[in-house]
Amino acid sequence: MHNIIKDEFWLFEKHESICMSYLRSFIFNFIFWVLSPLWVLLVLVPVSFLKSPTPMRRCLLIWFNAVFFLLDKISDIQIEERGIENLPKDKGFILCCKHMSNLEALITYRRMPNLTALAKIELFRIFGFKQVLEKMEVIAIDRGKGEAKDKTPEIARILTEQKIPLLLFVEGTRIPVGKRKKLKSGVYYMQKDVDLPVICVSMNTGVHWVKGSVFNKPGTVVLEYHPAIERGLDKEEFMARVKENVVLHSEKLMGIEGSDE
Repeated sequence: MHNIIKDEFWLFEKHESICMSYLRSFIFNFIFWVLSPLWVLLVLVPVSFLKSPTPMRRCLLIWFNAVFFLLDKISDIQIEERGIENLPKDKGFILCCKHMSNLEALITYRRMPNLTALAKIELFRIFGFKQVLEKMEVIAIDRGKGEAKDKTPEIARILTEQKIPLLLFVEGTRIPVGKRKKLKSGVYYMQKDVDLPVICVSMNTGVHWVKGSVFNKPGTVVLEYHPAIERGLDKEEFMARVKENVVLHSEKLMGIEGSDE
């Protein structure tokens, strides 16, 4: 009888914990999706008319820090970054990672506020996004015309001359947790002829904040920055190293084994 009561109490506590997690997730998502558009319209769009991009970057950082505070206090999600010492200083580089969640861009931007990225040209047609992306000097790519490949030399030049990092989603788009997609080889050609270190990032972001889901799983979001891939590798060796660090090690952090789409 004692064991039965104990088991029933454990099940009640577990059920109550799950219910509280869903309630916390609902509260966080409500605040995030209501306040984010307001922050864009009332703060970011006005500062986009200023000559310098610095006010825009500062306002973005304020909002991102607020999001991390809300994640911690409401959803019980903390952020842990490993291997920060592997990030180059005072030179351009490529930050190569998966895209599973809203968190990848938020965390890496907080770490590197001079970060740039590639974005599909459709986003530049949306009011609010257009002003923010242009002021942040995000590079527009028309994927239908294969512009990413054509712009590779220009992108490499910008990173080298301005000494800024580029956030690059090596699978090309957002991928559901547990799925794999053929990696884009553009990162290989970007670094082939110029001194652009490639830093691979492993992460478990998709486990904790999934696009379209109302549930944010409590726990620790981990981003692990690996040492730069050594130069001189051929394409096959280079892409195998990227897959190992970006895809397979991310799956290890998430405790899953992925499958090809």
